[in-house]
Amino acid sequence: MNTTSHVVAPAQRDDQQPARLAPVHDSRRDLVARRLPVLLWLTIVLLALAELWMIVATLDRPAPDLWAFRGFEAVLALSFGSVGALIAARRPENRVGWVLILVSLLTGVQGVVDQYPILAAAAVPALPAGDLIKWISTWIWVISAVPFMCFIPLIFPDGRLLSPRWRWAVWLAFAAIAVQVGSIILATEPLGPVPATTNTALYFELAGPRVAAGYLLQIVAIGVAATSMVMRYRRAQGDERQQIKWVAYSVALIPAAAAIGMLPIFIGQFLLVASGVFAAATIAIAILRYRLYEIDLIINRTLVYGALSAILAGVYTASITLSQRLFTAVTGERSDAAIVLTTLIVAATFTPLKTRLQAIVDARVKPVPVPTTGSLIIGAPTAAISADALELLARLAQLRATGVLTKREYDTKKAELLSRV
Repeated sequence: MNTTSHVVAPAQRDDQQPARLAPVHDSRRDLVARRLPVLLWLTIVLLALAELWMIVATLDRPAPDLWAFRGFEAVLALSFGSVGALIAARRPENRVGWVLILVSLLTGVQGVVDQYPILAAAAVPALPAGDLIKWISTWIWVISAVPFMCFIPLIFPDGRLLSPRWRWAVWLAFAAIAVQVGSIILATEPLGPVPATTNTALYFELAGPRVAAGYLLQIVAIGVAATSMVMRYRRAQGDERQQIKWVAYSVALIPAAAAIGMLPIFIGQFLLVASGVFAAATIAIAILRYRLYEIDLIINRTLVYGALSAILAGVYTASITLSQRLFTAVTGERSDAAIVLTTLIVAATFTPLKTRLQAIVDARVKPVPVPTTGSLIIGAPTAAISADALELLARLAQLRATGVLTKREYDTKKAELLSRV
């Protein structure tokens, strides 16, 4: 009996050992998953600080061929990196956070690469590999920009593709990156006519046809990714639909900003950077579901005031042109009275035009209706009435938070609903 017990006991301990070690292994994996985003974020911060140090050290050196403003890479890297690290730390299973971190790391490296040639030329003696790094800076931006514009729409908001059949869209994005990088390399020295530069606007000015294929394929890949998001939105309900609305709202600004940003106009390039920062903010709001349902009110106001601004600008231009011609025909000279008259016309049409536009937008983009006691069905079971009332209470709270309801209106409706729970 003693021998048997000595033989069986070790076997029992061996069987039990994995059960004791599994929780330890899982806890270590969870610890790594929580700490890794922080470590990667710190790496992004170090890259941004390195870029800023290079800028400060070479402020007296001209940098005429840079795109936008010096340090925009650090701004984008910190914006997307902070959002990505926050999402990855709280929801490590969601690939959106990890893609944002990867894009931020590449953007941080791009910032260092863009500034190094200026630092290398300013140093005495000159630092090595300045020309090589400048050549790399002509195309490295593609590796960070295209993944954000293609991969995020494909996997947002749950971190997964719409279906396995959409894997070809991922490969299309990789193909767009490869073709665009290759076309830029062929268009720039030593293989092409364009000197190595970080200003993408010069590609179109000096070698447009050579880089057109890369940009065309990139547009196709972005269009496919946007189509995936539209299909996901049509299938989505509730919170997921609101999440997609937030990101779609910011992404809708990027194509126009990108078109202007590729021109040699600073304000257009600045707007493109600003649209990227805004996109990072909307992704954070959508994933973390912070003030999620306010997007309906934002879209409503954007449509109203965007259309109002466009119409009033047209009215102002047409009115001032017509009135100037009338004054010139009558008096033989231009008059400042035309400007005053046009201003009065615009001021007089502002309020009625805004009211009319608001009614049109409300009819097509209907906000969440204010619940009433009549929405509860008389004669329904008590449990059903209670559930409906609780749901309406939640919607009331959303309307109060967005400012649609005043505190008095909210308290009145709340008291009516609570009486039915």
